[in-house]
Amino acid sequence: MGEGLYWNCNGKTAFCEPYDDLDAEDAPLWRDAFDNLVETIRTCLSKSWEPLDREWRDRSERVVARNGVHEIWLYEDSYARVHVTFGVREGLDGTDALARHTLDERAEAFFDRLQMTYPLQVRTSAWTSGIRHARRVAA
Repeated sequence: MGEGLYWNCNGKTAFCEPYDDLDAEDAPLWRDAFDNLVETIRTCLSKSWEPLDREWRDRSERVVARNGVHEIWLYEDSYARVHVTFGVREGLDGTDALARHTLDERAEAFFDRLQMTYPLQVRTSAWTSGIRHARRVAA
């Protein structure tokens, strides 16, 4: 049986396949590919973001960057996909409404930048996905 696509109600998610065409037995190469994804994510962010190395949400979502109201976390599934979520920072009290209000626009801008390096897909249902289309921005 297949596995449903990752979803979190506190963020916007797109996924990529950084391990595509890599030998599944070559663990160092997979680590390098994951580290490259993390570094690429961080280059897509402004200086207001703090890079994180050992932060987790639950047991399977690795937080790689955080600012005052948002976080970016990664979830790897059993199909060698990495789901990248731009979401509301955990533990917010009074600024939760601000984080949710700005989430869609900021997430889309982030994914537009990330998509310049990695082809991204988005969840279209619990079991299906499609190509993420970058927004068109007026010049």
